[in-house]
Amino acid sequence: MNIGGNPEKCPLCQNALEGEGERDYWPKKIINLKRKKAFQIVMFSLISISIVALAMDFLFLKTEHYSFGPLVLAWVVIPGWLMENVIKKHYNLLKTLFVSLITMSLLSGLSEFFIHFAWDLPYYGITPGYVIPILCSVNMVSNFVLSFVDKQFTDHSLIYMFLNILVGVVPWIALFFIAGKPPMTWSICLVINALAFVALFIFRGRIVINEFKKRFHL
Repeated sequence: MNIGGNPEKCPLCQNALEGEGERDYWPKKIINLKRKKAFQIVMFSLISISIVALAMDFLFLKTEHYSFGPLVLAWVVIPGWLMENVIKKHYNLLKTLFVSLITMSLLSGLSEFFIHFAWDLPYYGITPGYVIPILCSVNMVSNFVLSFVDKQFTDHSLIYMFLNILVGVVPWIALFFIAGKPPMTWSICLVINALAFVALFIFRGRIVINEFKKRFHL
């Protein structure tokens, strides 16, 4: 029986093979052990911090205090998960930024609700009023710069810029009809998104048009 490739053992009986093998059909996947070890160390450190915070909150502090363990757990584990599952998998930068925007916005909003209900403090609306529009503005500026700096910018990445524009524009429209006058932060975010969208059409017009045709089957 002829066995192609360059295996050291028979794939059926697992006996050692003799003679010179052929060239591998597929290139072997090289695992960066140093990078893998670094991720393991980071994840262990983050989980350790969460365990210590929960232990301090529920086991060691006997006096009445604000419960901070769940907040630490959320702000440590979720960014760690984001780094492990997004950055480690080599997602393109625009997708990574958009996923980070959504994750951090949700995390900030949940944290604010937790502080309001668990700590019995007033709800100031910091997340919807400041955090989300600021993150969206920074994300859009980063997207726009990366679309020209990053040589690996592709048509597929363009969809995340459109999604970011929707995140920045749709809430402003909703707030306009609900409250009449959106906060200044959302108005600034709207202007930044509008400028980025116009500049995108001017400098990347052909790519934008082709993307629309591809997405809507025109």
